[in-house]
Amino acid sequence: MLGTIGLFLRSLDNDYQRQLEEVGRREVRHHGLDIFVESAQFDAGRQVAQIREAIKNASATKLAALLVSGVHDEELRPVAHEAAAAGLDWALLNEGAFIDDVRSQHPGRAIFAVTCDQLEIGRIHAQQVRALLGSTGRVLCVTGNLRNASACQRLEGLKQGLNGSFDLLELNADWTSECARMAVERWASETTNMPGMFVAQNDEMALGVRQALRDLASQRGFPGASVPITGCDGSQTFGQRLVREGRLKATVITPAGSGVAIERIVGARASGKIPPVRVVLPAASFPDLAKLKR
Repeated sequence: MLGTIGLFLRSLDNDYQRQLEEVGRREVRHHGLDIFVESAQFDAGRQVAQIREAIKNASATKLAALLVSGVHDEELRPVAHEAAAAGLDWALLNEGAFIDDVRSQHPGRAIFAVTCDQLEIGRIHAQQVRALLGSTGRVLCVTGNLRNASACQRLEGLKQGLNGSFDLLELNADWTSECARMAVERWASETTNMPGMFVAQNDEMALGVRQALRDLASQRGFPGASVPITGCDGSQTFGQRLVREGRLKATVITPAGSGVAIERIVGARASGKIPPVRVVLPAASFPDLAKLKR
């Protein structure tokens, strides 16, 4: 009998992470399960400690499975092994190379990732760049933490899609709006050579980029307040809303995978059929590329 799901998130200050919680809670209600939610507040050590505490108390809480949106992927490798050894299922809600290793050593457990194709997200970003800038130009990409496979693969997909035709700059902002704002302000203190557009790897960072450009324009007359900014995640209430309001030029819709993960775990427990190592969800440009070109 499947009892409790543990959901471990990067931070509840992030719109996409809140989506994971909302969808997860809805799915456990549908199956008559319990759930508890932990937020690491972007602290990798804290997240590992939270997971270890949950494993230790698994019997008392009737814990059956962990869903994890990782702060730093590789730091999760040992606790994923520990969870599997304790008889728990594990679903990673982002890309992570360690999943293959853990899965191979614990073949009887539902150990898998639910994620969009991260390379494809980067390629969609590149298509948005081409739709807005044409065949060449200067692009500044604000990445998430490059200790996450998702950030690395999105950047690689962007590079593949741009295919050397654009001058690509990179800034790291660790997924948060405030880090993005500070990164752009530091960069701008050393240059006046504006890019043709900014690509942020999530909508939170895209909003931070926008705030930085507006502050720089008002404080120093810095050019760039009207430069296009694109993001990613694309929830109806946040990313898509920012596009509709004209604060972002475009985003990439990436569905929250917590509901799918719970559904696959429930199915595996009922049938014994283990999910594939990666369950890939579709990503799409918002607005669609044809409208963006117009």
